[in-house]
Formats: sequence, C-alpha cells, structure tokens
Amino acid sequence: MTDHRRVVLWMEVALRDLERLAARLHEVAPLRAEKVLDRILSRGDSLATLSHRGRTPPELRPIADRTWLEVIESPWRIVYRVVENTVEIHAVLDGRRDLRDILLERMLD
Repeated sequence: MTDHRRVVLWMEVALRDLERLAARLHEVAPLRAEKVLDRILSRGDSLATLSHRGRTPPELRPIADRTWLEVIESPWRIVYRVVENTVEIHAVLDGRRDLRDILLERMLD
C-alpha cells in the first residue's frame, strides 16, 4: 500500500495563532521559542502523510461533523481538516484552555 501525500496549507488564522504564540514565547522564554515553534510546524507539516491520524476534538463532537481533527504537540492543539488532497490547518491552540472559550473569543473579535 502506498502512502498518499497531501499538501499542507496553514490557513491565515492559524498563522496568526503562531505569530501570537511566538510573541508570547519570546517574552517569557526567548531561548525556547524557536524550538517550540519548530516542533509545532513540524507536527503540522507531518500531516502530509497519515493525515487522518488525528482525533475529533472532544468539545466539537456534539456540534460539528467528524471532518475536524486535531493532533497534539503538547500543550498545543493543532486543529485541521482534510479536504481531498489538502490538509487545512485552521488553528494552533493552547490545550490548557477550554476550546469553547477560545472559539467564542474568536467569534467576538
């Protein structure tokens, strides 16, 4: 069986998440910031193969279809969808926070 590679697209909102994360990390842990960001980017880019390996975020199970998935790069949650030959990364979220609160904040921005 051959492994199907998909194109990984970081959506604008996910890139903004990374920018905010980078700014926070540079304030509190400048020496670790680049390493943490590299780990997150690598985990997201690894979704080019075995794209469906993530789980449906538990908070979304009652309200969303099962096309939304997440992988963890602790403590960060990378939320994405597989659309045909593409993986769309929509969010990089702090897993220590409640996902519903984060989504509500985004709706109010």
